[in-house]
Amino acid sequence: MTPELSSASLSPIAVRTRSRRDIIGLAAFACLLGALVVLGTICIVHAIQWIDKPFAGFLIFGYRGVGSFADLQWPAFQAGIHYRDLILSVDGRPVTSSRDILEALSRFLPGDTVAYQLLNRQGQVLDLSVPVSLFLLKDFLKIVLPVLSVSLLFWGMAVVVYALKPNTLVTWIFVIFCAVSGIYMITGFEMQAGNGSLWSYHLNMFGIAFFPALCTHLSWLFPEKSGLLRRWPIAPLFLYLVSGALLGFHVLSVAAVMQPGRSTDAYAASSSDLINSVNYIRIFALLSTLSMVGFSAYAFFCSPSVIGRRRALVVLLGFALAFLPISGGMILMTVFTKLFITQNLFAFSVVLFPVAIGYAITHHNLFDVDTYIKRTVGYVLMTGIVLGAYFVFETVVKATVLDPLLGDSSEKVYPFLFALLTVFAFNPVSRKVQQGVDKMFFRKGADFKTAVAGVSEALTSMVDVQAFIEKIIHTVRTDLFIDRAGVVVLDERTNTCRSTFRGGKFGQDTTPLEEMTDPGLSPDDPLLALLAREKKLITKYDVAEDPSYSAVRESCGQRFEELGASLALPLYYHDQFSGALTLGYKKSGHFYTREDIDLLKTLSTMTSTAIEQSREKGQKAVLMQLFSKHVSPQVAESLWEQREQFLEGGRPKSQSMVVTAMFTDLQGFSTISEKQSPEVLMNWLNIYLDMMTTTVMEHGGVVDDFFGDGVKINFGVPIPRETEQAIRQDAVNAVDCALAMEQKMIVLNGRMAAQGQQPLRMRIGIYTGPVVAGSLGSANRMKYTTIGDTVNTAARLESYDKDLVIPRLTTSPCRILIGESTLRYVESWFDVEKVGELGLKGKSERVGAYCIVGRMNELSPVHEAKA
Repeated sequence: MTPELSSASLSPIAVRTRSRRDIIGLAAFACLLGALVVLGTICIVHAIQWIDKPFAGFLIFGYRGVGSFADLQWPAFQAGIHYRDLILSVDGRPVTSSRDILEALSRFLPGDTVAYQLLNRQGQVLDLSVPVSLFLLKDFLKIVLPVLSVSLLFWGMAVVVYALKPNTLVTWIFVIFCAVSGIYMITGFEMQAGNGSLWSYHLNMFGIAFFPALCTHLSWLFPEKSGLLRRWPIAPLFLYLVSGALLGFHVLSVAAVMQPGRSTDAYAASSSDLINSVNYIRIFALLSTLSMVGFSAYAFFCSPSVIGRRRALVVLLGFALAFLPISGGMILMTVFTKLFITQNLFAFSVVLFPVAIGYAITHHNLFDVDTYIKRTVGYVLMTGIVLGAYFVFETVVKATVLDPLLGDSSEKVYPFLFALLTVFAFNPVSRKVQQGVDKMFFRKGADFKTAVAGVSEALTSMVDVQAFIEKIIHTVRTDLFIDRAGVVVLDERTNTCRSTFRGGKFGQDTTPLEEMTDPGLSPDDPLLALLAREKKLITKYDVAEDPSYSAVRESCGQRFEELGASLALPLYYHDQFSGALTLGYKKSGHFYTREDIDLLKTLSTMTSTAIEQSREKGQKAVLMQLFSKHVSPQVAESLWEQREQFLEGGRPKSQSMVVTAMFTDLQGFSTISEKQSPEVLMNWLNIYLDMMTTTVMEHGGVVDDFFGDGVKINFGVPIPRETEQAIRQDAVNAVDCALAMEQKMIVLNGRMAAQGQQPLRMRIGIYTGPVVAGSLGSANRMKYTTIGDTVNTAARLESYDKDLVIPRLTTSPCRILIGESTLRYVESWFDVEKVGELGLKGKSERVGAYCIVGRMNELSPVHEAKA
């Protein structure tokens, strides 16, 4: 693609300006992020300040309920205090809030025993004594740090997703979902260990109350927009109303619990209402999570969209990785009653669920999903094998072999033997497991090598690039089971596209003729322009959903549909865009994997190489067509090696340069031709032109054109001369060539005299100056030439006054006239005789003309170089 064409075709998408909607969205996101940063800073600073600080031995909600952040080894829990027990008095003093409890505890030192009266969840009033404890660093690391870290991860995901895919409804719902989830987690410790105010508690409950509404709303939008939203667009409003109602009920319950002077029964009833309000919110949250899983499972099994199923798979995988550890931990604690795992540690696994959703939102292709699944399955299987082997070794080998043989020593030998077995058996078993997983999820590894080897062989033996393109299309359709594939090649010489497509569009029955229809792409096609700019693989889903492609969404999306393609790869060779490889859909209905993409990228590189090799052959053919007949083979090869300097778009580009132009003509040839038969005349003329052309080549000139018995010659093309010395050498070569032509004419005239014919005279005009050099004609019929005043002046010098009398001409068959511009370069090498200031046809100013008499020295610079 030419630079002019590329810039023109990319102009609609090259410059992106932010719309008012984008600016408002960015401002709103910045405000939200700023608020989260302030909240996070407050909560983290307060949490750090608790290290080595005396505390009751348990944490306390603002309404004086026992907190959920706990270590069962703390003395309070050993004494019988439980989560959500309501503290009624401290050291005999009634309390109504956590502020009252903290104030009462401020009079005690670590180790002092404090008497508490509390109301448990069964409505019983208990009196317990608990010593004041120190909140140690290990408590912070174990209890607080996990939720603080995970909340920051939630907010970090919100930033990443918004940055990659800003201002879409799905993005905003996900961002707010991550924001409220992070708020719920980061305020968890603050509301249980603060100064007794309720702001952190209400903010925490706001987070958990609106989490389910946002999660359910997101499940209706992603991985696919549900039919519910299409029928009732305002349905999400109902979810937020439910969340608001549950939050309101909880706030009223908290207010009732904090009322002073109430009876125990009244406190018990209010405490029950409070617990119920939290349970309702949690049930709503559980249902919302199941909604996300349910809609994802439905999309995975029933969606007609390939990418919809792919995204659903990512969400389900994230759900499994997030909640299976929690379920496993709960089961272990149930089976092994003495085992206790701090639930806060499970927060690290929970974060994998929104991570998976965010990944599916921002990545439109999801090529790596199968890789992640393969690794996960491999790790799970190997973990199961290791645990199973441990169980077998423990229950069978140890009991039946080691204990009878070694007795009490088996306890010492057993760990060593199992470790040794693991070291030697792990890698072989792991390889076997991985091979099995590969067969479950991928094509055999040999397919990749076989495909590349076959294409490589075709590339090395390639004669016709079209045959190679057919090979590429056949390979991708056969190895990847793709319904339709095509290659688009840009032809810079004709500024057109050559398209080759094979196969029918997905789900359509087509005839063989329809399968081979040319889509009629042009170099300025928007999809080709996008590929040329992005220089990377682009899918139809990128175009449909990536905000950066909004300017070309309609045009490129339509082109994807017309081509029956789901993805396209640009063909680049050394930063030169040469076309595109487009792929349809897999016949299996699955999407492309990372291994598929690696294979396609390899094949696209090989296709680019083949196209470039074909293009180079074409360019060389053009170059040889233009120059090989009129320059020496060595010069022609040198021109090819330096083609970047004067070739553009497969043809010589127009350039301004300084050359020495020469015109030759025979005087009296028309008169002689009237007396000769055509056969004799043509034979003599061919001999004459061959001798002159050979002489030109020997002196480094390029024959531009023949017109009858006349010849146009250039010295200094096609590569521009960059120094005065090089320009001088061209001028000297031109004059030296003219003198050599004179010697050839003497030989020819001698032959003609022997045949009884009149001798001929030659006129030569030489002029040095600026010209425009380039190719003229069509792509199939071009010639390299020069135009400009310098060329016209040289022609006028040759044709000036055919009867001009110069003493030297009485003994020489050749009149060589040069202009003053040439004289300045050659006067040190040749004897000249001034003819005068000539008024040449077509020129307003007179031109100084000089006749070459001969060489000043015996050898000219050219001959010296040859010697």
